[in-house]
Amino acid sequence: MKRKIFMVANGVDVNKGGITSVMLSRTHLFHGEIYDPTIVTLDDLTNYREIEDQLKEDGRLEKQSSITNIYEFYRNKFSNGEINESIQKQYEENNVLEEDGFHYQKEEDFARYFKNGRYVKYKKWDDEGRLVLVDYFSEMRVRVTREEYHPDGYLLKKITYHPANNHMTQVHYYTPEGFCYMSRWFNPKTEKQMRVVLFKPDKQDVKVFSSNLEFHSYFLDELCTNEQLKPIVICDGPGTAKRVQEMNEEVAYRIFTLHSNHLEAPHTLGSEVKSAHKPILENTPEGTHIVVLTNRQKLDIETQFSERKWHLNVISNAVSSELHEVKRKDNLAVVVSRYSDEKRLDLIIQAFKKTLEDVPDAKLHFYGDGSEKPELLKLIKKLKLSRAVKLYNYTNEAEKHLGSALFTVLTSTAEGQSLALLEAMSQKTPAITFDINYIVKEVADGKCGVVVKDGDVDALANEMTEAFYEPERMKALGEAGYEIAKQEYSQAKQYERWQTLFEKIITE
Repeated sequence: MKRKIFMVANGVDVNKGGITSVMLSRTHLFHGEIYDPTIVTLDDLTNYREIEDQLKEDGRLEKQSSITNIYEFYRNKFSNGEINESIQKQYEENNVLEEDGFHYQKEEDFARYFKNGRYVKYKKWDDEGRLVLVDYFSEMRVRVTREEYHPDGYLLKKITYHPANNHMTQVHYYTPEGFCYMSRWFNPKTEKQMRVVLFKPDKQDVKVFSSNLEFHSYFLDELCTNEQLKPIVICDGPGTAKRVQEMNEEVAYRIFTLHSNHLEAPHTLGSEVKSAHKPILENTPEGTHIVVLTNRQKLDIETQFSERKWHLNVISNAVSSELHEVKRKDNLAVVVSRYSDEKRLDLIIQAFKKTLEDVPDAKLHFYGDGSEKPELLKLIKKLKLSRAVKLYNYTNEAEKHLGSALFTVLTSTAEGQSLALLEAMSQKTPAITFDINYIVKEVADGKCGVVVKDGDVDALANEMTEAFYEPERMKALGEAGYEIAKQEYSQAKQYERWQTLFEKIITE
């Protein structure tokens, strides 16, 4: 019998990297004769079946693994899975564009409906023509309720709004048969959740939770209790740490992970611990197993929290050594990153402006997604770099794009290790990076990359210029990084480390 490994985070999606990529990679790493890995999510996205199918089709999620969402868990638990005729009829009536007694205004994938001149409702469909939601409006043109529909064709949830400020007051969740299995209450002034109420179809009494923390821990306990072998819970999202801590310690073995630098600016030893990581580093009891990605971070934590009696373990992210057959371009640098403030991608663009003065045919391509994309596009336009610098969308083929470049660049304020650097190493692509905590040891040591003073744009520009002038030197660094990746960061080596940790915890 296989032992379940539950990897818990708030949510995952198709176009997410970082922690999501790590968890998806682990489904391949752990799947076998001993373990059965499952990703557990706590948000209320309505399309997890489609997300799971897409991730499997892309090869990111192991075919035999799955995603268990808290809302889907209870919807399936309290349902026989059959949509009754009245529910089906309601969906079909709402799914049509033209309705008797209404005028409508159609635009792309949505429509507005009017009755006797009054705006009464709004409908939205997905790319395949399936109804997604219906909003209903009062005579004052204020949204009163929203109905959200499942792709299979039934009412998934209904949201009610306060007429004064349009803030949520309640959210009701339904099974395919139309049974309301859960409701969430919100304070209409603060929008904070007040309680969660769980209903069972075969009982009149209800289960009431005063917070999501209480509800999520209850769910994790139930999920683990259903297993015959005591499962292993890996807390991956920092926001889920309190949920895992509040679990009944008898129902699962628990491991907490740190995927990023745990310190506030300047992100070095002695700095304040980030609020997201405080539940792990300040509230975790003795004997807890915590996993970090680098020995350097482990040493800093042990120094700063010398009185704590945890078990700190170093297990790196794992990468494949399979080389993608792509042509490397000696005039191209590629960066795979979120488009966010802490990545400081604007500094790369500013430095590249200087590099172009000496290497006019150089190119810089970014791949990612994030809120800073509009600002980065403005900067590129302002510096007149549109021909040389391109911002592309998020990619599931990071290694392929990194393998086409002479080098990559990293300018984050801080990292936990940087999966992008490991992916670059796996494709013989070296890095030019700021000297920050915490990055891949061998890159920081200069064995397979170039390190410049943190925040020094001129030094970064000079190193990029030198790299384009000396492609053979960069390729030699790339070869060194590839050998290191095969030896130190292989999937086999990281699995061995995880297996050792699992056996230790179970034995204890």
